Formats: sequence, structure tokens, C-alpha cells
Amino acid sequence: MKLSRALALLLSTATAPAMAGVTVEIADRDVDALAAAIHAANRSGEETTIRLAHGGLYALVTAADEARELGLPSVSGNIVIHGNDAELRRYSDEDFALIAVAKGGQLHLDGLTLAEGSRGALVNHGDLWLDRVRVVDNVAKNVPAIVENYGHLRVRASEISFNQLAATQRDAGTVLNYGTLELARSSIESNWISRRYDSLIAASAVLNLGELHLAGVSIRENTASAEIENAAVGAIVNAGNGAYEGTEVTLENNDPVDTVTAARLAN
Repeated sequence: MKLSRALALLLSTATAPAMAGVTVEIADRDVDALAAAIHAANRSGEETTIRLAHGGLYALVTAADEARELGLPSVSGNIVIHGNDAELRRYSDEDFALIAVAKGGQLHLDGLTLAEGSRGALVNHGDLWLDRVRVVDNVAKNVPAIVENYGHLRVRASEISFNQLAATQRDAGTVLNYGTLELARSSIESNWISRRYDSLIAASAVLNLGELHLAGVSIRENTASAEIENAAVGAIVNAGNGAYEGTEVTLENNDPVDTVTAARLAN
């Protein structure tokens, strides 16, 4: 009897978001409408579902938040964005990341490509879910990662690939985790990172200082300062108080190492 009640509660919790809040349809290429929908959702206090055009292209030509160097407004409300296999790309001479989640904000992305950010792609201080999301072809300039997580980040059936961090002046990784990061059935592949100083930690896949959980994850052909080999370089670097657990993790053809590396933070 207790099991039945628990199952009923779980099902009601799982289906409740679909029945609540408002839904907004965004036409293909209408970035202004997308930004306005995020602003409205932040103010509304209720869950908002945003649906993008199937296979659409949303080109960011200017920063929506210049102070924070963000292509779209930071998410502080409760938002679900159904990408419908659309692309969100930076087409601009300005430098900015694509999406950020503020502390207390909740964002669920699915079926979306995030590309060509120049301050990385994602910065999360709240709760962020990525389902069937491609984070590709982004560059990190003067920031420590393509994906920065300081909150709770869940990644499912997604890829983080073909991104570059050049001449970083701080500890850095393709993914930088200070919070809780869960990756499942996903891949981190063909990313490249270099560093300016030998004392810095460089993780071609994940630099972890929080809780890192990997399940069924492929980490392949990532490069981190291949010309320098010491304990502060690797595919996965577990630093500081970082805690790591992984099951069915594939580490293959990463340069310089295919193993999880422990390192102390640089001063």
C-alpha cells in the first residue's frame, strides 16, 4: 500500500509541470521574441514552456545582457525550452556566452544545439537540465570553461564537442564543476584546451571541484596542453575537495592521458 502511494506521488510529480504554467511559441529566427519570453517568465513566478520552431535558427547578433556578457537574458524563473532540433548560435563581433541560469532559477533544455559562444556556452548557478542538447563549436575567451556549473546540472543524451579554450590564464576545463554534475548517456569529445602557465590545471573534459557523477559517458579525443605532461593535466581532473564516481565511462584517445587525475588547485 505504501509503495502504491509512493508510485502515485511520483507520477503526479512527474506529470504536474506539463499541466501548469503557460506555453509560448517562438517563430523561426525571432530572437527578440525569445528574449522577451524569458524576461516574462522570470517575472511571472510560474513555469513557462517555450517552444522553438522545428529545425529553426536563432542567431544572436548582440548581447541581451551586456553587463554579464550573455546572448540571452539570465534565467531566474522556471523555464522549459523545447528546441525541436533548432539551433541557437552567436553571429556577432561581440563576445558573450549563450545562456546563464541564476541562483534560484530553473531551466530545462531539450532538443537544441548551442554553438559559437565566445565566452563559453553555458553558466549555471541554479538548476539546469540538458536533454538531447549539443554544445558544439564554442570558444572560451578569458573564462575558465565552455560549460560552468556552480549549481546542479543534469545532462542526458547530449554531447559537448569541438569546443576550444585557448591560452587560459586560470585553472580550466571544457566543463568546470563546482556544484553537482550528473552526466548520463552523453559524450565529451574532440575538445581542445591550452594554458599559458605550467602551474595551472587543464582538464580537456571535466575539471571537478564538486560532486561529479558519470554513467555511460564517452570521453574521447580531447586534448589538454599535450606538450606538457604533469599531474595537473588530464581528461578528468579531480581537484580540491572534488568527489568523483563513474560507471561505464569510456576514456579513449585523450591527450595526454586517459585516466582520472587528482590535482591540487594552483595558487
